[in-house]
Amino acid sequence: MKHNSKLTQGSQEWLDMRKKYIGASDAPVIMGDCKFKLNDGRVKTPYTLWQEKLGLLDTSINNSAVEYGKRMEEPARQVYQQMTGTIMQPAVIFNSEIEFMMASLDGLSANKDFAIEIKMANAEDHEMCKSQKIPQKYYAQLQHQLACTGHSMMHYFSFHKGEGIIVEVNRDENYLSEMIQKEKDFWTCVENFEAPPISHVDFRVMDKDWEKMASDLKVIKEKISNDKKVEKSLEESLKLAANNESCYFGNFVYEKILAKGTVDYSIIPELKNINLDNYRKASTTRWMLKQSR
Repeated sequence: MKHNSKLTQGSQEWLDMRKKYIGASDAPVIMGDCKFKLNDGRVKTPYTLWQEKLGLLDTSINNSAVEYGKRMEEPARQVYQQMTGTIMQPAVIFNSEIEFMMASLDGLSANKDFAIEIKMANAEDHEMCKSQKIPQKYYAQLQHQLACTGHSMMHYFSFHKGEGIIVEVNRDENYLSEMIQKEKDFWTCVENFEAPPISHVDFRVMDKDWEKMASDLKVIKEKISNDKKVEKSLEESLKLAANNESCYFGNFVYEKILAKGTVDYSIIPELKNINLDNYRKASTTRWMLKQSR
């Protein structure tokens, strides 16, 4: 575990840094357990997370629950400290072996041998904790934190209406093996600028007016496509009649023009060990219209 004591959680530097790593709150998204919705109402998915890491989409969640959680974290930490007698401080840590893994801890002990995760729980989640169980939606987050700290156990602290409940969460090696592999696959998508699979929740539901515009566009595209086929057929006939030579008649000239071929950069020896992605221009966006059924 590597610890960065200079990073302040919530600061712009911290926000910028998180785009370069997979954090603990990203783990439930990658594992498909995320229940939190973006500002536009969609549930956060690996695809929206991928867009976030590349700076293509702002996936920040701003609502009263999030603001309440931030405001109550310190009072909850004080209650935990009174219950356990252990002083805890927020900390940003990094996995010592997997370079893309980091975690922002709500509390790390002074000798760095113990960590906590604090949640401002609703009544249902808090009641579950009384049986020493945690909501599934948080399981990946805590396992990710354990992977980063290297600890065998940590505390989940449920705080509801002034009451705190401590739940011990043990390191789950089988789960971690699956999670880390999925995180590696996701990070490969980020590094290669290749989108992960898109699920149905990644699509925004529109209305009848939008459907009419899409239908009109499809008709126009089909007409253009048919015109292109006619154009290609006439082009081939004209070239065949010209016997592959430049020619003219009346008001038309048909000229054969030779152009240099494109450069195949993959066979240039001097470029063999150079990452050409560093020299790419900014990415472009294209749209594809198709019928869902």
